[in-house]
Amino acid sequence: MGGGSGAQPHAPSAFLAGIGKGVFGRSRHAATLERHDGQVWREVGRYGSIRDADRALDEAVANGDPPDALRVMETHAASNRLLAVAGVIAIAAAIAIVAYVILG
Repeated sequence: MGGGSGAQPHAPSAFLAGIGKGVFGRSRHAATLERHDGQVWREVGRYGSIRDADRALDEAVANGDPPDALRVMETHAASNRLLAVAGVIAIAAAIAIVAYVILG
């Protein structure tokens, strides 16, 4: 039979609870609400999550805005890209230093 204690597992920590929910690496502005003015899409607002932007979209439609003139767009954090570039540069510098030391 099972060697377990039979107790229910504990809830995950706050750190682990955010995995897979877009909590880690999230920028300050994760979504934008845009309105089409007939020629181009113009940003109306920025929101911290897709859910917040969807709520704003629902409110705008409820207030009489045409639903086909509004959309929610996910934005990507420039800080994440900059961090990735900085990481690649740091790794390249470390490899260059090790190669210089080894090869003399």
